[in-house]
Amino acid sequence: MKCIIASGPVIIENGKLLVTKDKKDDFYKIPGGTLEEGESLEECAVRELMEETGFSCRIIKKLNTMYLNKNPKTLEKMRIELYHYSAKLNEKVENYCGFNHKGHEVKWLNIEEIKLGKHNIAPNIKFLIEKGDIN
Repeated sequence: MKCIIASGPVIIENGKLLVTKDKKDDFYKIPGGTLEEGESLEECAVRELMEETGFSCRIIKKLNTMYLNKNPKTLEKMRIELYHYSAKLNEKVENYCGFNHKGHEVKWLNIEEIKLGKHNIAPNIKFLIEKGDIN
């Protein structure tokens, strides 16, 4: 069975969650992606954040992992493991306005608005809210 392992940092500042959106999906998601050869899960999360947002971060701790048995878009049977890490940006955020970075829309979403369903978000964000990792 095909297996996809992905990792991403969960960055929360001032009650806002850092998310991205690209042309592949119509929802906001945690920056992240699949591991490159020889890379740790933590290294992958840091690299993906830099690639998708231009921000650098440091990992604080591991959060809950989401396991799926099929691709939510194609419904193809496969093993998907989504690893999440609490992280802090290395740079100070001057404003929380959205911007574009290399084809990614980068945005800070208010967590209370996310909980109220005001934003179209990836299933793993809902999962992390239910587990108490995003509050």
